[in-house]
Amino acid sequence: MPNAGLDCIIVGYNDINFGDYAARQKKLENTSGAYHELKTNSVLLHGRRHTYMELINQAMERSQGKNPQLNVFEAPALGAFYLRNYLQRRGFSARVINFFTYDKDKFAELLASHPATVAITTTFYIEYAPVAEIINFVRERSTETKIIVGGPYVFNLSADLDTGTLEFMFQQIAADIYIMDSQGEETLARVIDCLHNRGMSQLHAIPNLAFTLDGTTFTKTPRLPENNSLDESTIDWSQVDPSQISPICYLRTARSCPFACTFCNYPTMAGEHVVTKLENIESQLKYLHSIRTTDLVFIDDTFNVPLPRFKNLLRMMLREKLTFRWISFFRCSNADEEAIQLMQEAGCAGVLLGIESGDPQILKYMNKQATLDGYKWGMDRLHKRGIATFASLICGFPGETEASVANTIRFVEESAPTFFNVQLYYHDTRSPVHAKAQEFKLQGAGYNWRHRSMDWREAMEWSKHMFRSVKNSGYLSLYGFSLWGVAYLLSRGFSMDQVKKFSYLVKPMLFSSLDDVPGNFSDLESQLTELFRPTVLIPHNPPPLSEVIAA
Repeated sequence: MPNAGLDCIIVGYNDINFGDYAARQKKLENTSGAYHELKTNSVLLHGRRHTYMELINQAMERSQGKNPQLNVFEAPALGAFYLRNYLQRRGFSARVINFFTYDKDKFAELLASHPATVAITTTFYIEYAPVAEIINFVRERSTETKIIVGGPYVFNLSADLDTGTLEFMFQQIAADIYIMDSQGEETLARVIDCLHNRGMSQLHAIPNLAFTLDGTTFTKTPRLPENNSLDESTIDWSQVDPSQISPICYLRTARSCPFACTFCNYPTMAGEHVVTKLENIESQLKYLHSIRTTDLVFIDDTFNVPLPRFKNLLRMMLREKLTFRWISFFRCSNADEEAIQLMQEAGCAGVLLGIESGDPQILKYMNKQATLDGYKWGMDRLHKRGIATFASLICGFPGETEASVANTIRFVEESAPTFFNVQLYYHDTRSPVHAKAQEFKLQGAGYNWRHRSMDWREAMEWSKHMFRSVKNSGYLSLYGFSLWGVAYLLSRGFSMDQVKKFSYLVKPMLFSSLDDVPGNFSDLESQLTELFRPTVLIPHNPPPLSEVIAA
């Protein structure tokens, strides 16, 4: 085996060139709505498409003379740190490359010692190009290192594709080993142990794998779904360089989701909804507070479920004087006055609401277990306490009509969430609604579908109408931004007021860009420059730990 001193380097996100990606997707605009989704997450400016974070970087460069290269993926890749923690507790040595795009020099230095393995997570990928770029980087520097790829992208490929197509995709990605489980950490540990003691040829005894010895043919092992304990895998953040978890850190306090929305396959994939003990959360928060982490993002799909536990968590934060600013997912149907008051007191800055639709019948089709009155009540209470709301909407779900779209627009205008976003419906054939394909006359998959009341092209036009019709809310992109981007910007010294103004200023740019029409936005660019001129950036890297402890 290669260097026994380092068992695994775990690689987080790779942010590909957005302009190149947009050009590739544009070629397919007549076959699916994927390019439309890309357009809703960018603006056409000076001959190319720019993400929302790029717009802020450009405005900062104009106002302060230097591009700060802000990127939400600077925040810790929670999955990568979770895997590192899991491996270290089992006696393996592991390091994290949090953000490949910015950390290539550090990565190259680690590869010079020829580590045994590199494990690549795929949480945010929808194509293989970013993974292939990381693999090529490794191959050029350490040919002996075995490359392992796992995570949601690989799991979805293994679930959706026939054997021949799956093997073709694996050949394109060009890794040595693929982990096909929705969790995968136990499988990763077993793979590293096997490579140390028995070699690649013995991997057939480990479930949840596809591996190759020649780069062409693959051996696939049986499925044995993992069910790892969240409490036993609580991250020991004291073993992590503080520069990687300050000023912002992501935390998970639960796994899966107890609800069964019909458009979502996540609960089926992730398994039973389980929560972490409060004492484990408390120990993590106390350490993060001690190293001056200021901002948190709780990534639980249902952070305020169950409600009594949620309240106890907030009371603990208040009792221990853990003064963070934080953001999370939130369900209005699972809250009361006391919970929202505790949220304000405990530092909640904003919540992401899976509203999905403002039409009661569509909500029933989605099995949202929520009412419009409940949404309005929740948003009203949140806004009164200064908590920002981000309403996520879907356009084109089976049963969607012109009337249901109008109802959604009316609802959003009346409830006035701080920010909103409209996503074109994506049909996952493993989601519960697929069981009713005959009832809805539903055909196709992904962004290429039709049902009894519209197809993806019609839904695309209705989503444009929704964007242009909503006046009382600011629009935020989901790609590399969303509410997590707001948390990241707050941690770097921006104000919520700046983000709100930004979300309104970019609307005219978005409207023009939705039709691929370049516009002259020099006046808006000037306004963005002035908006961010007063910003004093907080460094991403904090003082050395010794200085923090001394202080």
